[in-house]
Amino acid sequence: MTTIRIIIVFVIGVLLIVLALQNAIPVEKVKVFYREYYNIPLAVVMLYAYLFGLVTAGIFWLVNEIKLRSQLRKQKKENEALMSELVALRNLPLDIKPEKEQK
Repeated sequence: MTTIRIIIVFVIGVLLIVLALQNAIPVEKVKVFYREYYNIPLAVVMLYAYLFGLVTAGIFWLVNEIKLRSQLRKQKKENEALMSELVALRNLPLDIKPEKEQK
């Protein structure tokens, strides 16, 4: 599944580069976080927007991955505790009570 995602991101990146090369005309003015840039090619603006989207998605993926790994670690510890309890229960001696002696 990861390979498919990488291929999709790569194809989108190639398509974006082709689209950017077709739109190499400069943009008069671009505002980014209260800063103004003049005469920047539209291709650069598009590539930076794509890169920003990838970084944002990567941050969300990383947070999710960390959360899943911590859950997995917790489940492994719980599983080990249950397995050790099961082994202890299996190894308990069988107490056979002797029948009442007849008088």
